[in-house]
Amino acid sequence: MMSIEFEIPLDLLNDVMDYIIEEDAKLQWVRYSKRTNSVVVRVLISAEVVEQFLFGLAKVVMIPLEVTIVEEKIGERLIHEAFLFSVEVSEGIYPVFVLLYYNVSKVYPDKIVVGTLAEAPQELIDAVLSRTVGKLRLLDTEKIKSTVENGVLLIYLRANLPLNGAGAGVI
Repeated sequence: MMSIEFEIPLDLLNDVMDYIIEEDAKLQWVRYSKRTNSVVVRVLISAEVVEQFLFGLAKVVMIPLEVTIVEEKIGERLIHEAFLFSVEVSEGIYPVFVLLYYNVSKVYPDKIVVGTLAEAPQELIDAVLSRTVGKLRLLDTEKIKSTVENGVLLIYLRANLPLNGAGAGVI
């Protein structure tokens, strides 16, 4: 299981809660901040559906959103992150997520998944892959494969770890 935590404006809460219920995700808690008029939401989902869940969430919110993902494994806790946003191209506005997995290093992602609509135009894919997400320039990654699952285009990338002065990867 993975816990997913994110902060949204209060006016999006009903739409997000409807999505959580539709996806049968397990709501852990919701915290309201009067100061920011926003809520922080934490849900539990299966690791097998994380990409589909993030894409659905991106479709619902359609605003820039940073998501923290905690993966519990035997004897360890891995913290990953995802960025949700929408990209406008000549054919329309598309929801996108970029999921950064930190399995090897705690500071540099080793696996990246980019997701958007299956019928995304090449202009959208080029626009997304030219972005910097978090600390990572997507142009500096290596494409491993792409696939379409349940109407979602998933592009799998590998980050090339930066080299330190001795020529070894920084981990």
